[in-house]
Amino acid sequence: MVVERLRHEFTRKIWLLALIIVFLYAFFSKREMIEIVHVQQTKVNMWDGFYALTNDMYLLTYFVFPIILFLSVGILIRESRHEVFIRFATPRGWAYRTLKLFLVETAPLFTVLFVLSLFMTIGLPYEGGWSGYTQGIDDVNATSVLQEQFSIPWHPLPVQLLLLLLFLITVHFSLAGLFFFHQKKGWLYAQTIVTFFFGVFGFKALPEELKFLSPTTYLSVAMTSLSYSSLLVAALVLVFVIAGQHLVFGQLTTLQRMDWGKWKDYGPYMLYGGLVFLHISYTAMMSSNEITTGSELVTATFIGVNSDYFSYLSLMSYLILFFGATYMSQIRMQRELQEISHYKLIRYKSPHRWFHTIIVREVMFFAVLITCLIGATLLVGQLMRLEFSFGGVFEHSLPAVVAFLFVSTVFQLLVYTLICFIVTWLLQEAYAVPMVLGVLSILLFPSLNVGWLPVGMNALVVLESHSIPYVLSILAGTVVLLMTSAHLLFRRSLQV
Repeated sequence: MVVERLRHEFTRKIWLLALIIVFLYAFFSKREMIEIVHVQQTKVNMWDGFYALTNDMYLLTYFVFPIILFLSVGILIRESRHEVFIRFATPRGWAYRTLKLFLVETAPLFTVLFVLSLFMTIGLPYEGGWSGYTQGIDDVNATSVLQEQFSIPWHPLPVQLLLLLLFLITVHFSLAGLFFFHQKKGWLYAQTIVTFFFGVFGFKALPEELKFLSPTTYLSVAMTSLSYSSLLVAALVLVFVIAGQHLVFGQLTTLQRMDWGKWKDYGPYMLYGGLVFLHISYTAMMSSNEITTGSELVTATFIGVNSDYFSYLSLMSYLILFFGATYMSQIRMQRELQEISHYKLIRYKSPHRWFHTIIVREVMFFAVLITCLIGATLLVGQLMRLEFSFGGVFEHSLPAVVAFLFVSTVFQLLVYTLICFIVTWLLQEAYAVPMVLGVLSILLFPSLNVGWLPVGMNALVVLESHSIPYVLSILAGTVVLLMTSAHLLFRRSLQV
């Protein structure tokens, strides 16, 4: 059966498309490498060509990693039929069945990668050692990293194959375990998107000492060797994670029967508070040599992103602070939507009054939240013994910046909340909120982050290119437009 499945996978036309894409990427990568060799007048051999592709983090992160996630999700959805669950009786049996299918389906992908890595060696001389090109390049995507760990050039290959196998098992088991627990396709899509963005964030933004937290690190033996003192430790970490996942699969049925009511009520707030604390502390520690005043710490914490200024660390900070707050708001609003009934509408006399009550409550929540965030940031600044001054930030005084941050954040979070509410009302699906937040997060990227879109406008970096009245007028106008749309939606849906 496995042989037949492999034959079927290798004959799918989609892999021909993947072959063409990777071939073009390999062609231009090899040409770039040859140009560098001519400029630096160094020698190059086949190992440089081979490892240049298999350890290219851009190819692995933006092409290979998404395909891996796509294949895993596809298998989990196909194998989520009740008859399959009944046939295998236990979550562990079902997980290992999907893992076998997953490894079979990913085999053509890595075969394509291996074959085109051999293509990179065409025309390059064979040598038993590392070349001068390798020893002279200090790029994490180049094979210079490997020569520090391995004296013989072919030794990294079996290590990378082992890391790939352990990585595939870890990623698939992570998705499978959560999916079996909640068994909701929408949430599976959401956790896949989060996994992909975390992989990109880990590759682009995490410092070298924290790269081990990024899933994409383990796709490359070169990147893994930078993150660990020993590759044996990296392999053992993945083995222990897989062993833990194996044990958890044995307890999934018990976990499903537990009462998670208290966690649903308080868990998100605790998680959000922990992430915010880590973010503020991390920002303060990383910028301790550059920040001298409390206003500079506030700016660094709430800098955000726009079309002119972008970093993955700032993007992730914005997502944690403000999309996390939006998600907590949506938890309460989802509960209100689930509890809506004719009796509740009669008590409030109209759906519009019910809606106004909810919105006022959320506005109060946002106001208290941003006050606490600003206060916590200034408190950390005091603990760091930073000078508390009213110095200028983007040509504005600290009181003006704090006032802008307070008002714009309340408006911006209200915009996010209203969009999520309207889409949820239309789709009547729980996954609408992660889907909306995912789309909004994409709009924060530079090429899509235009000045008039009401997304990310509470970021302090916006003050560098726009005036405070301009930003607040756009956000206020968007709130009015969304509130009007919500009322029209009530009138059409409830015939009020």
